[in-house]
Amino acid sequence: MSEVVHGGDVLLYINTGDESTPVWTPVAHATTHSVTHGMSAQEVSSKDTGRHPNLKPGKHNVSTVSIQGLRTYDGYDYFDLKQIFDANQLVHIKLSGRPSDDPDYFERTEQAGDKYEEGYGYITELSNENAHDGIATYSCTISINGKTEIKTVSGS
Repeated sequence: MSEVVHGGDVLLYINTGDESTPVWTPVAHATTHSVTHGMSAQEVSSKDTGRHPNLKPGKHNVSTVSIQGLRTYDGYDYFDLKQIFDANQLVHIKLSGRPSDDPDYFERTEQAGDKYEEGYGYITELSNENAHDGIATYSCTISINGKTEIKTVSGS
């Protein structure tokens, strides 16, 4: 059987450095993130094609990255994301495995040859939930500007 990826070993990182020397900072205390890609499809059916529709690919929809997490007093989370949101700042993101020196991995850390997704986007939604008798949480949506790239981890 193939080795499956444990979701707890995949993190969302934001480049807090610059383009020439990226500093990949994990979005702190995230409980889940998801990436959604979509595309419109045009039906090109006719009387000749019978009952089943024929489709032609159309324009790609805006891809999104959604994050949910626990609010904390430390780490890179809601207030850091809020500053980016308020500044209408383009953010450089990477969705990949845990670094090899991370002791908190579930099954394994990122290794040479692993694939990851990287791109740029804007924070288009950000919320902060503070229940009377619960844990404070945040959620965030990053809308990708252009498309994400699939990259491969190089050897160390």
